[in-house]
Amino acid sequence: MIRMAQEYGYKLGSFRGYEFSLHVSASPSLENAEEFTVTVYYSLSSSDNVEIARIDTAHGYTHFDRLYRRDRLKDPVSWDWDEAEVHLRSNWRRYAERYDDVYGL
Repeated sequence: MIRMAQEYGYKLGSFRGYEFSLHVSASPSLENAEEFTVTVYYSLSSSDNVEIARIDTAHGYTHFDRLYRRDRLKDPVSWDWDEAEVHLRSNWRRYAERYDDVYGL
């Protein structure tokens, strides 16, 4: 059985000269999401994207990856995809600042 994901994305804003965006993907659909990923990322001039924060259902549970804290465990959360989207949309600049503090933009 082939599972199709439903997805969309949009721009969040600029921070320190970089454009930040949010991407949502849910499978099999947004209305019946058994698996999902919500990601904040910025784009480089080379057309590559750098993820800074992600909430997803990989590894068998819903968790929050703060990608500037790679040495820490994943934080379990009880959000569905739309709650994850609201959280990341509301707080993306804070995560961008923290990523910049650790890795630089």
